[in-house]
Amino acid sequence: MRYEKVTRVFHIALLLTVLAQLLTEQFMQVPKPGEPIDLVAGFIFSVHQMIGFIVLIIAITYLLVIMDKLEHRTRLFPWLDRDLRAALLIEIKRDLPGWFTGKLPNPEQAHLIAGTVHGLGLLLATGLGMTGSIIFLGIKHDGSMPPAIHTLREIHELLGTMLWIFIIGHVSMAVIHQIKGHRVLQAIFSSDK
Repeated sequence: MRYEKVTRVFHIALLLTVLAQLLTEQFMQVPKPGEPIDLVAGFIFSVHQMIGFIVLIIAITYLLVIMDKLEHRTRLFPWLDRDLRAALLIEIKRDLPGWFTGKLPNPEQAHLIAGTVHGLGLLLATGLGMTGSIIFLGIKHDGSMPPAIHTLREIHELLGTMLWIFIIGHVSMAVIHQIKGHRVLQAIFSSDK
């Protein structure tokens, strides 16, 4: 399977910015009321915030681009269509047992599962960018925040944990597919026809 150039560009842009987010999250320090902030950790927090805006812009732009074409919408969000939802359930029932024994179907045969995974990842990145942006607007310079923003911060952290799980699972499946000879990495990272 070959992907359109726009899909490859957005995929790579999200990959790089989301990985930067996950890395900066490990070393940043969120300001807390009345506590001094480490200069380097505070700078990394600022970088995390700025990259977060970039992730949000990329994710929303990608959503706007894909929502313009029916084939893109149905590829990433098959569960929104009744017939495709039924086909997705059939595909899951057919393929899921094989995952535990190392039998992965060719991505061409499991396109609804792969599309759903990519669509959910895109929604997860969008949710993280949106919650992070709202937190940015709601947090005070001393690190204090109203209760609603604090709750949103907890949701943001939960989404961040979910993104770690998603990335680990997504990369693991891509590597396993590659080992099985399905050449999924070439399909997304190569511009060869």
